Amino acid sequence: MAAVNNKGHCYVWTLTGGVGEEPTKLNPRHKLTAHSRYALRCKFSPDSTLLLTTSADETAKIWKTSDFSETQVLQHEPKRWVWDAEFSADSQYVFTASSDGVARLWNVTTGGIEREYQGHQKALTALAFRDQVISS
Repeated sequence: MAAVNNKGHCYVWTLTGGVGEEPTKLNPRHKLTAHSRYALRCKFSPDSTLLLTTSADETAKIWKTSDFSETQVLQHEPKRWVWDAEFSADSQYVFTASSDGVARLWNVTTGGIEREYQGHQKALTALAFRDQVISS
């Protein structure tokens, strides 16, 4: 389990117990100083090898869950919060939603932008997507 706070920290715990009447216990695993401003979201990749955090510091960051080292910094426009993000089903791409009204598709390996989706007049504060192959 992971959570972020308004100080830019990300906390990660392992969960134990919770069988029958036994309460679930949170066991601290790691504390990241993930961002310099508000951290807004955190999400694990579908393959559980990566952790994604977003922030008011204009970045989304990708971390390895094996040692919590930073692998990518996805830099957005100046003064634009990165409100939300989501991994693709294969954990190879990340979509981000930011204050500039643009959704961006990023390559996890290179950290580069693959595509930008424009058309919103206001900030994008949340996103969801389902990737599937559409064939004719």
